[in-house]
Amino acid sequence: MKIYDVLIVGGGHAGIEAAYIASQFGLEVAIVTMPGVSIGSAPCNPSVGGVGKGQVVRELDALGGLMGFLADRAGIQFRTLNDSKGFAVQSSRVQIDKEKYSLEAEEKIQSIKNISVIREKVQAITKDDVFEIVADNRYFAKKVIMTVGTFLNGKLHTGNESTTGGRVGCDKSGGLSDLFSEIKTGTQRFKTGTPPRLDKASIDYSRLEEQPSDSTVRNFHCLHSPYSRFSEQVSCYLARTNQSTMEIIRHNKERSPMFNGQIKGTGARYCPSIEDKAFRYPDKNIHHVFIEPEGLNLDTVYPSGISSSLPRDVQEEYVHSIEGLEEGKILVYGYAVEYDVVDTTELNLTLEHRGVSGLFFAGQVNGTSGYEEAAGQGFIAGANASLSILGMDSLILNRHESYIGVMIEDLTSNTRDEPYRLFTARSENRLFLREDNTLLRMFPYRAKFLLNLELDQYQARFVNSYETLSDFCDETMVSEKSPLLVEFSGDGELQKLTKRMSVSEILKQAWLNPINTLNRILGYNGIAIDTDLVRAVAISKKYDGYIKRSSDQQEKLKKMDTTKINWEEIVSSGNISFECKQRITRIRPETFGQLKLIEGIRPATLAVVAAKAL
Repeated sequence: MKIYDVLIVGGGHAGIEAAYIASQFGLEVAIVTMPGVSIGSAPCNPSVGGVGKGQVVRELDALGGLMGFLADRAGIQFRTLNDSKGFAVQSSRVQIDKEKYSLEAEEKIQSIKNISVIREKVQAITKDDVFEIVADNRYFAKKVIMTVGTFLNGKLHTGNESTTGGRVGCDKSGGLSDLFSEIKTGTQRFKTGTPPRLDKASIDYSRLEEQPSDSTVRNFHCLHSPYSRFSEQVSCYLARTNQSTMEIIRHNKERSPMFNGQIKGTGARYCPSIEDKAFRYPDKNIHHVFIEPEGLNLDTVYPSGISSSLPRDVQEEYVHSIEGLEEGKILVYGYAVEYDVVDTTELNLTLEHRGVSGLFFAGQVNGTSGYEEAAGQGFIAGANASLSILGMDSLILNRHESYIGVMIEDLTSNTRDEPYRLFTARSENRLFLREDNTLLRMFPYRAKFLLNLELDQYQARFVNSYETLSDFCDETMVSEKSPLLVEFSGDGELQKLTKRMSVSEILKQAWLNPINTLNRILGYNGIAIDTDLVRAVAISKKYDGYIKRSSDQQEKLKKMDTTKINWEEIVSSGNISFECKQRITRIRPETFGQLKLIEGIRPATLAVVAAKAL
């Protein structure tokens, strides 16, 4: 009988990342995926990246993952989120042609000779010396990775209509205990939702606010030409709900599965349905609705911001109340899906189950939301399953060096009471975890693989060049009389250096844009440098002092457990997330130590409180 080295159950974003990295080690890999479900499909929002998520995609790319490559190939709109804020929280987001994304994923996976794609529904999994996977046929594997997404005992809701399935038009998989009797699910089911899909020809775009693609956003894949696009670029559009919209929803509360007891699962507070918004914010009637094309050759658009499980007639009514959508034709109605999740406290940092050796879990089955979070977990599970077979050390990303590391530690350290979504605020070291320095942060991890591929060679050159340019900035002095460093401030006043400084010191000046300034200095010296390299060095020099100060604060956190705090002052602060304020108000901690122990309190919140206490 044939025994696969690594077999992945599920062909979504987690599944293909697990398979792709495992294949790079020369192992025999199989993906067993539900018939009729496309590989790497985007059943919800047709985008990749976003706040915190763009960083994850770039980390994946630097580690040798697939998502950044696919997003570039299928990208039809590129934007930078938080572009008016500091570099540390700026994040890339790519609108994808979801049809092309899946086709690109299929082509990429099928082109790899040591990956087999098996389109069958898994019915049971047992383990003796090796795993036996029972589907239409029987398969055997040394390691198994479960990436079943929302299909685990999935149930769909639109109004009082309720059907089984992992997404509309697809079958569900059995409960986890049906597939693998030794594994327990979490203590509660989770819920996610999706908005109605609209016919793009039925929308009056002249009444909406256009959001064009930004040509200055760098592609995700580091080996791609930075700003060359692979697909036609299109605009998204911004619409807004109004008082009429929200009144329609509030008047139909008793018909909402979320509020009449039909849905038992817990949804993500960070990606609320329109019903959530209606009752969570009763005095707010204007909410953004982003009209996002799902593909160049598809008739549908995705109205992000109005996810709903309300009955069809109510969805029709509230959609038509929105300016520009008065004639909007619904092609697919919104729905909510409930599904089982695994207890992630039973997983270790490699995402291997503590009770069943060789069994890994990744993706939404771990209680996360988002394609990017799923892909990051899939990569970690696939890499560690492979490394285990080869007798090599595990891949564990430090949370201080990677957003993927933040996510994995968060997942395995606490039970989840709601779907997990990654934000920059979840990291206590977010000034360092930026998109621009991703190659530097991930290179030491990737170097452990010893694969010596084109990616590794490119990263090695980048790291060496970074060090050279960094030394140049430290050692090169610029006169205060230099005409290169004269700029106008916001009030029109001329600003310039007051003394001779090194380039590194100059890049820290608040009134200078570090990237433009370094480019100016290099040009004056006749030095032509890769734009990615200039950006990484310039921003790193800009943040150098802040990062050191942040590191010092983290050391002091350990000594602060007995420090008294005023929880009322904390929740009144504008620097604390709404989620953390809710949890703090419920517990009312008296000391910093108690605050740290509250489940779900973000490291960034602890850093803010610590800074004030110090």
